[in-house]
Amino acid sequence: MSSNINIVLVNTSHPGNIGSTARAMKTMGLSNLTLVSPKEFPSDIANAKAVGCIDILENANVVENFDDSLSRSSLVIGFSARSRKSNIPSLTMDELISMLNDHTGDEISIVFGNEQSGLSNEELQRCNYIVSIPTDDAYTSLNLASAVQIFSYEYFKSIDMKSKKKTTANFDFASHSTKKHIIQTFLNIMIELDILNNKNRKSLTQNIHIIFNKIIFTNNEANLFLGVLNSTLKALKK
Repeated sequence: MSSNINIVLVNTSHPGNIGSTARAMKTMGLSNLTLVSPKEFPSDIANAKAVGCIDILENANVVENFDDSLSRSSLVIGFSARSRKSNIPSLTMDELISMLNDHTGDEISIVFGNEQSGLSNEELQRCNYIVSIPTDDAYTSLNLASAVQIFSYEYFKSIDMKSKKKTTANFDFASHSTKKHIIQTFLNIMIELDILNNKNRKSLTQNIHIIFNKIIFTNNEANLFLGVLNSTLKALKK
């Protein structure tokens, strides 16, 4: 099984979709499931849909907020039908699979939103990249578990084609929580310089999140940059 891929379902409304997602994952060798504030879980309905996959549900990580689900992730990929309307970098499925195969040593979260509304703008801002699954223009509504199945199949197929050999390019990437610390420190510097204020706080904060989420830091790079930011902030407060 691929232990570094974490499937994250955000605010799932119907427990049946959670059970079907577990089945979609296990058939393709995925085992890590995180549920962010599901409407109903545990659930007999979810168990009934997860035929032979109850272990995925029993071991699922259930958290209350989105950031908690990403705390150990080096890369966060959001699936959304709104990729073309967003400033966040987008990937095709092929580009995503290629990236995942280059990051086999890093924990990666693959995020799917609520069945009705998908991922919110705030949740999308926490993603490094977003992916949209092409659908026919006449009917664009793709079931949640089906979307997970499509991703899982494409990822499994890429591993199977390589005889399940791991790539040798494993980098020590900074975690989501470290990047969050960097962003907050940078925002604090902007406050000290009076660049960030009540009038522009929301828009500038969103843009800063988007800019930094385009950057993939190694741990050494993140520590160096955070050290510079902390020294700058300390000097400004003197």
